[in-house]
Amino acid sequence: MLSGSQLPPSSGDRPRCRGCDHPRPAYTGGYTTVRSRLSTMLANAEHAGCDVCAILSEGILKFLGSEWSPLRREDADELLVDFNLAGSRRSVEVTFLQTSVKLSFFASEITPWLAENMPDLPLGNDVPSATWSDESTAWAVQQLEHCKRTHESCNSFPPAPLPSRVLDVLAHGGEGVRLYVSQGETAPYAALSHCWGRKPFLRTMSGSLEEHRNEIAWARLPRTFRDAVEFVRKLGIRYLWIDSLCIVQDDLDDWRREASRMASVYQNAAFVVSAAKAAGAYGGLYAELPPTHRPLTVRFKSGGPQERERQREQEEQQEQQREEEVVVHVRRVLSHPHRVPSPYNAPIPPLPIFTRAWIMQERFLCPRILHFGPEELSFECLESTACQCTAPVPSRDDDQEQQQQQPRPPPWYYRHLVDRVARPKHYYSLRHWQSPDTSADDLEACWRRLVEDYSRLRLSHDRDAFPAVSGLARQMQSVRGPGPGSGSPAARYVAGLWTDTLLRGDLAWSVHLPPLIPPRKDADPPQAGHDNDNNDNGNDNNNHDDDDDDYWAGVSWGPARVCRPRGWRAPSWSWASVRAPVRFADGHGHGHGHGRVEAAGWCEMVEVRCEPAGADPMGELREGGSWLVLRGRLVRTGMRFRGGGAAAENGELGRRLQQQQQQQQQPWDVMTLDILAEGGYLANVTLDDDCRGLVAADGALPPVYLLLIGRGKPGSAWFFLLLARVPEEEEAEDGYSEVRGRAAAGDGHVYRRLGLVEVSGGPPSLGQDKGVDSLLGRGEDAVVTIV
Repeated sequence: MLSGSQLPPSSGDRPRCRGCDHPRPAYTGGYTTVRSRLSTMLANAEHAGCDVCAILSEGILKFLGSEWSPLRREDADELLVDFNLAGSRRSVEVTFLQTSVKLSFFASEITPWLAENMPDLPLGNDVPSATWSDESTAWAVQQLEHCKRTHESCNSFPPAPLPSRVLDVLAHGGEGVRLYVSQGETAPYAALSHCWGRKPFLRTMSGSLEEHRNEIAWARLPRTFRDAVEFVRKLGIRYLWIDSLCIVQDDLDDWRREASRMASVYQNAAFVVSAAKAAGAYGGLYAELPPTHRPLTVRFKSGGPQERERQREQEEQQEQQREEEVVVHVRRVLSHPHRVPSPYNAPIPPLPIFTRAWIMQERFLCPRILHFGPEELSFECLESTACQCTAPVPSRDDDQEQQQQQPRPPPWYYRHLVDRVARPKHYYSLRHWQSPDTSADDLEACWRRLVEDYSRLRLSHDRDAFPAVSGLARQMQSVRGPGPGSGSPAARYVAGLWTDTLLRGDLAWSVHLPPLIPPRKDADPPQAGHDNDNNDNGNDNNNHDDDDDDYWAGVSWGPARVCRPRGWRAPSWSWASVRAPVRFADGHGHGHGHGRVEAAGWCEMVEVRCEPAGADPMGELREGGSWLVLRGRLVRTGMRFRGGGAAAENGELGRRLQQQQQQQQQPWDVMTLDILAEGGYLANVTLDDDCRGLVAADGALPPVYLLLIGRGKPGSAWFFLLLARVPEEEEAEDGYSEVRGRAAAGDGHVYRRLGLVEVSGGPPSLGQDKGVDSLLGRGEDAVVTIV
């Protein structure tokens, strides 16, 4: 981040302005943030003649003076000026610090003066008054038709039969809706992606299946469904797939069978309708543009006092030079689905649809998706993105041609930040994964980034963790094989990870919560078009992901937010064994980190097994049918809670745990290990849960074990799995009979993962890299079975 004296000198003789970073270099796509103040901008405009400060400050003051501003002038001095935060396009945005209020500057026409003085300023459009307007419908049709006409990748899918059941929205002379059981015929259809919410709504059950095949009463359809039906009718589409109506909700066999086909449902749809702004089935598709997001106009005569004096001195040589009226617009940032988050301020809360776990498949597998947001429509396909407020983002190939004419951003930035966040449909697409420019390392990184993004999303039912990503896993498996004639087996998908990279970083995941965000000053009242349906009460017995858990941003650590699932869904060595955001240690795509974590000769995989619960090998897993056997160095040690002993002292252990959670400690700030108590070790002991289950009735903690699984780049940290033995009484349960038999071939014990330990350094007397040797010297070789 650039601010104050850290600002680099300009390329010419003029120094950079500390208020706005003027003069900016020619646009290259790079992201820059400048710390500033509104008072600094006003002073620079008045006394230093900075035209850009004058434009930005006038736009900010117009917003603060509007009746829709949630901020007062005295609370809005500290600013961040972000250039190209959209990542894949030009942008100039101003954020009021400690708030989520962001302003976007744009122009309807880029004049020569703007091109020279504000090279990052984007072209923008007025947004229609409502997403149901004829103008918005015409825009949607234009995007769909342009994609069908010009995008080879989006039209590369062969014709496919209809899903097992679809809604016929033109039944009974075009007025009715009924559930149609397909006969294997091919026809275009649309699919709906939506949040279920907590308020009960119409679903197909075993007892209503035949009734729905005859007719579904219009009045019984929730508003989102009615809006979707009317929209696809406008586009001449006869069939619409909606999960709650096309899958029998109280038939587990039917749900598992249809869930295994869900990826192909979205992949083969002509397009997907995304009810992005609605938190539930009654929220509807459509919205009016809130008054808070209407643009304000800044009109300015180019050339400050110093510039005009210079112009007068050169008047004889430049008689034709005249002042140019600059017209710039400012509005609150709209809710785009493709935005690079700024690392320096509170994020804009995501639209409800983008907090759902199932959205990963629905969004990334379909060729085209149309998002109905709270202010505008957005469109994504495999080659480009577009929204009503700005010009379309060029396709990846077109953008590469453009980038060849100017300095390219660093490869990690462009591939893993811009593509991942600003163009996720490209980054997580089979087209990208199959590209000759995508290496095996890139594929590994893509999957880990996908898991990281997915783990931040919500599921109502814990059992859906693998089904909701199985389609993407199936596509990844198609490109993870070593290729014909190599003689090596293809990578196998196991509990959300891959056999060929388990000991190359896949096991080195840890719970990762975002930093706590300070209280905001911008509590907006609900606006027109911003749906509050998720506040409805009701019972939710669905197969989707709108639980009452809050979105993860800014939450504290503790059993209420980071815990094991309600029921078993994954082995403890899988990221799916926790209900929390996770992060891998490889650091791909972040510009820092350890690089790939390699086991080298320290650890060896003996066996891995994951038995599916149903017909889908990438779906739900059967409890008791999954384990991982590793051969390596096992080190026994004690553990203790920070600030307390290894056992309860006067019954205080429970109180200390509660205090730690109330203090919002992070998962790496709760436990210490006795073996690391010697001076010189730098260690993070990151727990997967609060470990309350380890505490015996007398308050004692059992011993735990470290198993070395690898190291990052030379000189970086070493990574250990933190394990505990499964109690004998738990091992004796029927579900563990197979596991007990497998463990008998090892050290005779069954282990469960507790967390990840990152260690570097050691006692100075041992010398560089000898600290870990000292730890390993206290252990023994073992064959360990982990469930």
